[in-house]
Amino acid sequence: MHMRALSISFLTLWASLSALVAAHTFTDRAGRSITADIVAKQGDQIRIKRADGQEFTLAITALSPVDQEFAKSWQPATTAPAGAPMAGAADARAKAGTVVALEFPKLPTDQNGNPATCNVSIPNDYDPAKPVPLLVWIAGGKGGNMPGGGFALVDKAHWAVAALPYPSTAPTPADSLADKANMDIILDYHKTMLEEVVKLLPNLDPKLRVVAGFSNGAHTIGTNVSRGEKEFTELFNAFVIIEGGGSVPEARKKLRGKYAYLAWGNDIAKKGSKDYMSSIRECVKDAKLETSTHEMDGVGHAFPDSEKILVKEWIAKTVVPGLSAAPKK
Repeated sequence: MHMRALSISFLTLWASLSALVAAHTFTDRAGRSITADIVAKQGDQIRIKRADGQEFTLAITALSPVDQEFAKSWQPATTAPAGAPMAGAADARAKAGTVVALEFPKLPTDQNGNPATCNVSIPNDYDPAKPVPLLVWIAGGKGGNMPGGGFALVDKAHWAVAALPYPSTAPTPADSLADKANMDIILDYHKTMLEEVVKLLPNLDPKLRVVAGFSNGAHTIGTNVSRGEKEFTELFNAFVIIEGGGSVPEARKKLRGKYAYLAWGNDIAKKGSKDYMSSIRECVKDAKLETSTHEMDGVGHAFPDSEKILVKEWIAKTVVPGLSAAPKK
């Protein structure tokens, strides 16, 4: 079943509710409630604490309109420095310069036969007291769980880089595009992993969050954008789609102020995606993304080093200053 999970599953919170009394009763858009105090706010997330001491992180956009306004207007008794992480949110596994393996024993193996794992590279200058930018990499082919494919696109000394594999229980994205049920399996697999990435790094910079993919990875991102999947369109502020994308331009969610980079090869004989990618080009236009496009002359179905250099420059010179200057929503 395709579940549009919240950053922390509200169903899980609902199942554990007690009759304890706290300061405010929060209701999500499906009508489920939890009674708790807000203890911290960062970007588009709040941290709440129940009367029994349990704390949870929630996306403000997951709440009812009334509670969204309540959360947005909340101010701490003592204002924390700009960009400071939420209190008590540090994860001991996140150490500068290391790679953290997020394992999911309850999920099926990946397409390569490996246990379900999302590896996250922690930047060399990581400081839990400072916001950290994030790049999520989704590879082509059968995918992979190692973040190295994203290292060419950002400076891993300053960026966290995570890698999302594909589940073995569905065909890879190119073969699942016409089958919504199979794409739902892939998307739910990724959403479960992304929830844990957010828990591992609760000090993620609310503005600098990029997801990049080639081929099957681009199909995954393009499908999320075209379908308006909120766990992707609200978590990420920039999308890199190389040689792939959604097959139908049916965007519903408006993404004005966010960024997209699309590139395709024009050598059709080498399986370049110039014609195919016309749909996703229309889709991002409809979604009101700030879009940069590049036709890779003489290139077939590939993500050459020359294009990776251009993507890295685009992230550094267009995305970072553009998103950093944008007002918080």
